[in-house]
Amino acid sequence: MDLRSRKCQQNDQMSQFNCPVCLDLPNDPVTIPCGHSYCMACIKDYWSKDDPNGVYSCPQCRQTFCPRPSLSRNTMLAEAVDQLRRGIPRSVVSRSIKLKTQKRLPSSAVQCDLCQGEQKAAVKTCLVCMSSYCENHLKPHQTTKALKEHELIVPTANLADKICTQHKYLQEFFCRQCKVFICWLCTSNQHKGHESVSTKAERTDKEVRPKGLSEMQAENQRRLKDRQQELKDMKKMMDGMKRSADRVHSDSEKVLLDLQHSVERLQELLEEVLDEVGREKMEQAREVTENLEAEIKELQRRETQMKDLAQSEDHIYYLQAKRNSNPLESGDLPAVQVNHDASFEPVRDAILDLRERVEDLCNLELDKITKKVREISLDSIQAPEPRAREDLLQYSVNFTFDPNSAHRRLLLSEGNTKATLQGEMVPYADTPQRFDGWTQVMCGTPLHSQRSYWEVEWRGRGSSVGVAYGSLSRKGVVISYIAQHLIMLLFICYNA
Repeated sequence: MDLRSRKCQQNDQMSQFNCPVCLDLPNDPVTIPCGHSYCMACIKDYWSKDDPNGVYSCPQCRQTFCPRPSLSRNTMLAEAVDQLRRGIPRSVVSRSIKLKTQKRLPSSAVQCDLCQGEQKAAVKTCLVCMSSYCENHLKPHQTTKALKEHELIVPTANLADKICTQHKYLQEFFCRQCKVFICWLCTSNQHKGHESVSTKAERTDKEVRPKGLSEMQAENQRRLKDRQQELKDMKKMMDGMKRSADRVHSDSEKVLLDLQHSVERLQELLEEVLDEVGREKMEQAREVTENLEAEIKELQRRETQMKDLAQSEDHIYYLQAKRNSNPLESGDLPAVQVNHDASFEPVRDAILDLRERVEDLCNLELDKITKKVREISLDSIQAPEPRAREDLLQYSVNFTFDPNSAHRRLLLSEGNTKATLQGEMVPYADTPQRFDGWTQVMCGTPLHSQRSYWEVEWRGRGSSVGVAYGSLSRKGVVISYIAQHLIMLLFICYNA
């Protein structure tokens, strides 16, 4: 866009809100019946010059009014002018007005083509002017003699789409043979001799036939009611499931916490038993040890005494000492049998065995619990299978061809996403995966056990798309349908 065209566009945006008389933002704006807006003072001054004639006209479109129209303030335009004076960009103001007018009209209403600012709903559409008018803008068609001859119909949206592109007349007829809408001139030209009826008659025929609009509407209402009830039941079920899951979660947490406390109590009891038994056994061993040490000490004393006595040369002392010494009593302390394998290892083994059995029990019970959870059935209220393309796209996958499997008459291109059948052989390397019989090619990515959706574009005389196992026979013209490996996407191209 050059500077001149940009400036013209800006001027058009500027003039959208300006008063056509004073060429400035309107003060106290009003809109006259033809739809153009002015300053209250400007239009009054302009009409004061027409006052002697009693006929008043629009300064822009020259449409005349008699008697003089009453003037009322255009509140929406006044609000827009106030926003412009506060420095808000004109594009923002225009967009705001458009949104407001769209909100005020119901979705089924047809807008008046002449209303500016606050849009009003059209009450009639003129087939000659090719425009729709509200009550105010329709008055010229009701008062002006020339305009009274124009054919008016109920308000029609997108009128240009309902005009015959060849004859420029309204498509008021329906050709049942060609299944198209036509104008009155088409009935005597291209569609001459065809079964053509008015659009109203075709609609009436559709309504009275089986599966007419009324019956379809009733069926739709029944389905809507059923779906609404199913949705209500679904939400109720979901609430119940959530409450049930919360309860089970809370109960299981409590049960597992109790089980944890039981294990902790078992640990405390086991530690108490180990400490008590350990102290008892150690006390017994300590007592035997002390007795052994005392006896060894006594024996060592006697050993020293007897050595001294044996070396004494005093015969009298020797005889007296020998007579006074007590004979060594056998059996003061029974023979001690020491168990060199004594330990608490068997206790540890028993604890490890207990842990293993508890883990096995927990795993077994967990499998049972998991199975019960998975057996909760929702089959009766599962979502319907996707049918529309928009629903299937969520499962879309992207494939590329495996160049090691492509037949030598298939040329791969565009990142291995396009295969072209040609007469000449492509010098591919010889691989075990390559097809040498049928002109086929595998995709490189396997399909797993999940829903997948893909789209294929093709041109030419023929091609096939199939799903096969990865172990499909690659050599010769025999096609094997039985395999035991991953499922792959298969394309076959052929001439006829």
